[in-house]
Amino acid sequence: MRTEMKMPQMGESIAEATILKWIKNVGDVVEKDETILEISTDKVDSEIPAPASGKLVQILANEGETVAVKSVIAVIDSDSSAAVEQTPAASPAPTPDAPAPQAQPQAAAPQPAPQPQQPHGEAAHASAIPTQVGDRFYSPLVRSMAAQYGVSPIELSGISGTGANGRVTKEDLELYLQHRGSSPHAGAPAPSASAQQSVGQPASSAAATSSARPQAPMPSEPRPEFGPEGVRIEPMDNMRKLIAEHMVRSKATSPHVYSMAEIDVSRVSKWRKLVQNEFLGREGFKLSFTPFFLEAAVSALKHFPRVNASVDGESIVYKRDINLGCAVALGKDGLGGLIVPVIKDAGSLNLVGIARALNDLAERARNKKLTPGDVQGGTFTVTNPGIFGNIFGCPIISQPQLAILALGAIKKRVVVVDDAIAIREMVVLTLSYDHRVIDGALAGHFLSHITKYLENWDLKRTL
Repeated sequence: MRTEMKMPQMGESIAEATILKWIKNVGDVVEKDETILEISTDKVDSEIPAPASGKLVQILANEGETVAVKSVIAVIDSDSSAAVEQTPAASPAPTPDAPAPQAQPQAAAPQPAPQPQQPHGEAAHASAIPTQVGDRFYSPLVRSMAAQYGVSPIELSGISGTGANGRVTKEDLELYLQHRGSSPHAGAPAPSASAQQSVGQPASSAAATSSARPQAPMPSEPRPEFGPEGVRIEPMDNMRKLIAEHMVRSKATSPHVYSMAEIDVSRVSKWRKLVQNEFLGREGFKLSFTPFFLEAAVSALKHFPRVNASVDGESIVYKRDINLGCAVALGKDGLGGLIVPVIKDAGSLNLVGIARALNDLAERARNKKLTPGDVQGGTFTVTNPGIFGNIFGCPIISQPQLAILALGAIKKRVVVVDDAIAIREMVVLTLSYDHRVIDGALAGHFLSHITKYLENWDLKRTL
């Protein structure tokens, strides 16, 4: 049976999308829900899964081509004997005519696929493989295979991924399973330090234990190849063009002013440690510091609604709902661009609800699973340069909003408390705001509200 793969409708306002990359070639066998291509709209970049299992027999649109939604872009045939149809758009990947020399074990003939086994011992948790562990994300197909073959989350975290941003692919898992019997972790690197840190968490807990394990390599961009004149000219990708356009427009629209507050979050940190195990067991991911700041921001926005507004000509448009934009850095070490998904109606959520929404959006952002609706409608934005160890940042307002809050890194500092010297966990928050509507006094009250909210955290509070 043949299945036509159509360009998906990514949102009501999206009429077309551009094909960025075909992950699979004509002739490849694909499984349902396995990523088959990447597309880009004027809102988000997304990975598109195969609608059915079978052989990819036709690709009808080239990389770089812009295609109307609901147009057929590929054909998948579930008949294993289906013939590949050559099209001008793409061709099958070359197949070697002879087996590789035996001196290269990785090219040896594949062993029979391992039979599914019942989970036992450590692997008993495989059926509950989370979609995200630290900064690693697992597709539905990989999680399904892990559960089927009894691969535990710990085993999965040790597999070296060859997919985008080091993601574990179906092929990576199959290769691991072939060698699992004799050496389950042979050649698999230990999880990176960043994999131990939850989404959006300021660099506090990770730094506290850094002396107990080897330091990860310092992030860096690949060195470009320069021409004879010592320069390299490279066109911006779609995301970078959108970021550039938006940032220039924002600085031209809003007179930016900045106010900062230093906050003692020792009580928040203590309470977080008290509930961390309960939260992790119940929710399946770690409770980072970011949801605490989001909850405090929501409270401040309720008390100072002018910050949750926009400008229309000479009018101020107040917003009933509080929709929090949360900046997410993409790619390896956050060097792959930036996107701001939105937690809708955050004012109706408690701390756990905010944490769930943040985790879901960050995961889908890094997996390129966001829809245009996920990045629209924000009324206030929070960004977190603290995850890179920065003490503070001065961010640019996301139009048409009036303010954005930056979270610095949480650091232990020597401070004066009641005329005594004490060590406290401190953080600097920076509010960038539009001086057309927000004056320094309002910004000061807004930050003071967040300060009191966090510094007086109730240690007897329950999840």
